[in-house]
Amino acid sequence: MDRFDWLELDSTVGVDAKGKREEKAAAAPRIRPHDAPSFYRAAREMRGSGHFKAATDFYRKAVGFDDRHYAARVELIDTLIRAGRLAEAEQAANEAYENYRKVRPFYASRALVLAHCGRFDEAMPCSDVSVEGGDRSWYSRCVRGEILLRMDPGFRFDALELFSEAASLTPSPWEPQFLAGWALMDAKLYALAAAHLAEAAHLNPRIPLCWLCLGDCFRELKFFEQAIFYYQRVMELEPTNELAIERQRRCSTLSYGLMRLFRREDLHRRWRQAFDKNMGIEKE
Repeated sequence: MDRFDWLELDSTVGVDAKGKREEKAAAAPRIRPHDAPSFYRAAREMRGSGHFKAATDFYRKAVGFDDRHYAARVELIDTLIRAGRLAEAEQAANEAYENYRKVRPFYASRALVLAHCGRFDEAMPCSDVSVEGGDRSWYSRCVRGEILLRMDPGFRFDALELFSEAASLTPSPWEPQFLAGWALMDAKLYALAAAHLAEAAHLNPRIPLCWLCLGDCFRELKFFEQAIFYYQRVMELEPTNELAIERQRRCSTLSYGLMRLFRREDLHRRWRQAFDKNMGIEKE
């Protein structure tokens, strides 16, 4: 039997830094899942590689085995949002919200869907519930920060405080760092996004999506040689990753910045300027 037969999948959907959906082939998890915990692990593996269609299918199977697998439900909704499948995300979020009113992270999930739909007046009360009463959910704080950035990138300082608090609340801080980077990318604050994504990649270097998003940040900043370096890191982990291959090819055709690999002081100066601009620091 072919190693992909049991997946019951023929393709998966990823997204680029701007949220555009892109079709690509999915790789099989290393271990065949058979119960809720193993399907959950497989889903996280697929999500970390940017194979969002496969990830959502596995999350649903995990929930099918255990309808109180709250982490799988939260990550299913979040992954649907990252894939741009907002109608499905809203349906899943409303179902979780109606059935498990005492689970605060589901309020965060619903708030995030509403924010991505532009319904901020409804999103903020749900977010308030998810972080009130001394709740220590790191995810709720990441969502709060992302909502603020979607409302207005000028709220970046408040968002950064929330992202920092989220990272302090989990023994696995690469995840809040990654979500912070994603939210900052959406807000077009690419230098700040790169700083968080670099930290996420440092903490968990086996996650291809961290390196892919890092490459996208540097591509937007026109640091093409750095972008190529990070796309190559993706391919070291997943040699057939079509997004990394294609984006490396595109960057290789752009001449601007390619020779700056040998001019470290100039590279640092340009990076510092981009970072200061994101932080709103004016130079005299």
